[in-house]
Amino acid sequence: MIGWGNLYASDARAEAWQAVPAIAELAQSEGVQIIENCAVRVLDITGGKIKGVVTEQGRIKCEQVLLAAGAWSSLFAKRHDINIPQLSVRATVCQTAPLPEFYAGNAADENLAFRRRNDGGYNLASGARNDCYIGRDSFRNFFKYLPVASAHLPDIRLRLSAPKGFPDAWSTKRDWEGNEITPFEKMRVLNPEPNLKQVEIMRENFAKRFPSVGKPEITHAWAGMIDAMPDIVPIVDRAPNLQGLIIATGMSGHGFGIGPGLAK
Repeated sequence: MIGWGNLYASDARAEAWQAVPAIAELAQSEGVQIIENCAVRVLDITGGKIKGVVTEQGRIKCEQVLLAAGAWSSLFAKRHDINIPQLSVRATVCQTAPLPEFYAGNAADENLAFRRRNDGGYNLASGARNDCYIGRDSFRNFFKYLPVASAHLPDIRLRLSAPKGFPDAWSTKRDWEGNEITPFEKMRVLNPEPNLKQVEIMRENFAKRFPSVGKPEITHAWAGMIDAMPDIVPIVDRAPNLQGLIIATGMSGHGFGIGPGLAK
C-alpha cells in the first residue's frame, strides 16, 4: 500500500542540482570559505585533540572537524581508528518524460518511490531494493546487519566485489599518510552505473500502481552509493576519545531531505 501523506503548506521538494549550488552561495554570503576539488587526507591530531586537517593542497588549522563524507565516512574514520558500522549500497534512480500531475506530493511503498520534478517528469526509485557489494566491511559488520538483512533478504542483490576504487572494494587502500595520494583523490566522484534491470522493474511497478498512466518513458537513469546504517538511523555525534571531531553520516538515502532539520 502506498504511503500517501497529508500535504502541508510547509512541505517542499527540490532539485538537488539547483538547491546545492544555491545553499553554497548562501553559505559563502555568510562568510563560509568553500574549497572545491581538494581532498582531506588525514586529521592533524596532537594529544587527542584536533589541531587541523591535512589536505592535498596543504594543512588547514582548526579546532573542530565535521566528518560528513557519506559513503566515504567509514573509510576515513577507520584510518583514525574510529569504527563506524556503515556499509554502502547501490541505489538506482530514473527520470521519466513529462507526465500529467496525478499527485502533487511525494509517495513510497515497499517497491516504489516517486516525486514530481520541476520539468514535469517524475523521479522513480525502487524503495528497499539495493545492490550490496561484498567487501571487508561487509564481513566486519556482518552481525550488526544480520537483523535488517534477514528482514529484507529478497530485496538485496549481493555482488561479489565492488568496482575498483569504491570505498569497500577489496583493492582500496585502508591506510595512508598525509603526504600520500588517498582513495578520495583517485575517485573524486563516486558515480556507479545504474542497474538497468531495476529500471525496468520500476517501470512495471509504476504501471501497476497507476494503470491509467501506464509504463512511463524513461529519459535518464543513474545510481548512487547510499551510506547505510544497521538501524537506518544516522550517526550525529562527537567522536569518542578525539576532541574536536563530529561525525554526521549514515543518512541511509535521506540526507538531502532531512538536511535542513539536521543542520538546525
